[in-house]
Amino acid sequence: MVSRREAAHDRRVAACHARDTRWVAGVAPILRDLGFDVHTDTPAPNAAADVGLVIAGAAAEIPDTLLRAWRAAGPVCAVVLPAAAVQVPGADEGVTACLREPVTEAAIVAMLARQRYLALSPREAAGIVPAIAAQTFGNRAFAAELVRALVTATQADLAKLRAADGALDTVRSVAHRLKASAHYVGCHGLCAFAQRLEHAARDGDAASAAALAAIVAPTVARLLSLLVALPSEK
Repeated sequence: MVSRREAAHDRRVAACHARDTRWVAGVAPILRDLGFDVHTDTPAPNAAADVGLVIAGAAAEIPDTLLRAWRAAGPVCAVVLPAAAVQVPGADEGVTACLREPVTEAAIVAMLARQRYLALSPREAAGIVPAIAAQTFGNRAFAAELVRALVTATQADLAKLRAADGALDTVRSVAHRLKASAHYVGCHGLCAFAQRLEHAARDGDAASAAALAAIVAPTVARLLSLLVALPSEK
């Protein structure tokens, strides 16, 4: 399974490869809820800039060398194992992560967090300036003012998220604001993860909220670094 973002919405792609597709039907909607554009039973592209996640079934027998090549190009790579399968001793989870059937959202999010996944694709990063220009109707002074406001608000929200220490009401309100900030700058992956974080906090799911926050926080930090680096209107 490959997850890639469609050009129209800049949603990162997830690709799924499986001969035994029992797990694909359950995984695809989870990935879509996380903002991925899911492609199944398709070869992963050679140029993987827009591919965020490659998930293969163990029966697909994709060579480890190919998974390593994809991981080196950027995508997180994972293999789905049957529930009773024995993991190969010495397997390098830094290159290829393992998921076990049945695959849950919590398992996917925890795996992505371990792999230091950032929900901000290179295409989205490149599209921040055009997104701000569209929001401000091409007015450079207005754009600079919006960027300053976003930086200030997002810095404060990131600090609150990092200091929340499991306070789900705080996490929920911060995630709601971060969702809006990500939407303003066209970062749809971050927007989707922030929304899932908001819902987990609202539902009292502390474990899922913690795993989602482990992805949202560094992604927001990356977004902030990009916003701070934008040229200021003089």
